[in-house]
Amino acid sequence: MISLHRRPTPSRWLSIAAPLFALLATAVFGWLLFAWLGKDPVAGLRLFFVTPMQSLRGISEIGLKMTPLLLCALG
Repeated sequence: MISLHRRPTPSRWLSIAAPLFALLATAVFGWLLFAWLGKDPVAGLRLFFVTPMQSLRGISEIGLKMTPLLLCALG
């Protein structure tokens, strides 16, 4: 039977690498999805990652959508 054991000390390297890997995997799969649909992958990823950060309204929309997620994570 498989059993899980807690590490004595958390890995500092993995605590940094895991979120970076998740962001990279999201970008790669998004790129592939846009390419598969016949759309421009660069324009699509720019729309998701860059455009919302270019105006005050975009930043407030990010905060609006982020708040319930943070509250769920804290719960």
